[in-house]
Amino acid sequence: MKKNYKKKLGALGEKIASLYYQKLGWQIIQKNYLTRYGEIDLVCQKEQKIMLVEVKTRSSLQYGWAEETISNKKINNICNTYHLLRQKEKLPETFQLEICVIYLKNKIAKIKTIQL
Repeated sequence: MKKNYKKKLGALGEKIASLYYQKLGWQIIQKNYLTRYGEIDLVCQKEQKIMLVEVKTRSSLQYGWAEETISNKKINNICNTYHLLRQKEKLPETFQLEICVIYLKNKIAKIKTIQL
């Protein structure tokens, strides 16, 4: 039951993040892009700029701040995953990496972004 709740919470967070970035003028070109290195939650493009977004969703701080869960290994995996996607789709070499933290409480979402 808990696993199903976490999955639904994560999916809701990714949907909210997608809408957020689209409102900022980014086009979502990939969602949940998966390779042997890992996954990129959102790959966004605005003109020739690429933004890779790791979405973290929380409904409480019971397990700590969401951004604390991003390790150097996770960042390296996202970068390696993007390099495979870039080769396949002929995307720009340079990119921005951002964490999008979504805190949900009483059906209200608060969004915090952190550029890496």
